[in-house]
Amino acid sequence: MQILASKFIYPADVVNMEATLSPFRNMMIQLSFFQKNDFLQMDHRKIKKISDSFNIVIPTVHAPTVDIFNHEFFDIIKMIKDFYKVSLITIHPQKGDDVIALAKFGEYASVIDNLGVTLAYENFPSRIGRRKWIHLAQEMYVKFDLSFLKITFDTSHLDDPKSCVDEFEAVADKVAVIHLSDQDGENQHQPLGTGKVPYKQFMRHLEEVGFSGPIVIEYMPEYESRLVSDVNGFLL
Repeated sequence: MQILASKFIYPADVVNMEATLSPFRNMMIQLSFFQKNDFLQMDHRKIKKISDSFNIVIPTVHAPTVDIFNHEFFDIIKMIKDFYKVSLITIHPQKGDDVIALAKFGEYASVIDNLGVTLAYENFPSRIGRRKWIHLAQEMYVKFDLSFLKITFDTSHLDDPKSCVDEFEAVADKVAVIHLSDQDGENQHQPLGTGKVPYKQFMRHLEEVGFSGPIVIEYMPEYESRLVSDVNGFLL
């Protein structure tokens, strides 16, 4: 299994990128971005150069807040592919209409195929509702019939984190990325073992079924030191 750390990059981090990335030396990470405008202003050549100098491997990138409705969507996807040499990209679904979104993906299917990327949409809890055009993993499983549309299965975003094994199994063949963290009913992306996610059982299940995609340990920024030690603990 590929065990990665999630590392979000913010504008303030670019000032001293060496210090930002140093804790992740010799690790695999999902490089992650938040706001679209911040992403467009960053020096991605510098980020990649420093990552390489620290022997940081980046198999996948978490795109900033952009979606198929935005005219800059393909520019950003192409930037990620070109700068970071990745073909697997996690996407946060944004506000919009699902019929329009899926029609646009059908219209631009050849463009995306030519880019050679897989877009793995992240699931969100039921309470998100109409704030996103799609948010439940089960709904993605039913509606994603194009080969480049996959799922980023996030345990911290499940309505019932205790059911993560069963919920994963229901959509498993369309899951390309897993975001693994804990939640206690109120707070998401907590360190494993501090909430309700049966992560040891889940990891055993992933090993048994031979899941080969990236498993990204994703914590809130205040738990970064715990993040690094937990990822390294999985790799021992």
